[in-house]
Amino acid sequence: MNKNDLYIEKAKLIESIVGVNDVNIIKKIQSFLRNSVSYPAAMSVNELKEEVMQSVEDAKNGKGKAHEQLFKEAEEWK
Repeated sequence: MNKNDLYIEKAKLIESIVGVNDVNIIKKIQSFLRNSVSYPAAMSVNELKEEVMQSVEDAKNGKGKAHEQLFKEAEEWK
């Protein structure tokens, strides 16, 4: 589905919701959307900097994995 199709579908949905006069249906729609829409986790700039700095320190201290080792482990995930 391209952006235009998505926009059209959203507009149709909004038009349908505007026509609803039953508060119980509106509440059910709200509940459904709240439970089905997920947002990516967000972190502050400072939290991101701390995580990056910790990762750099971990890498300097040999706590990382070689690409080959990671790919080998990833094969076992399947």
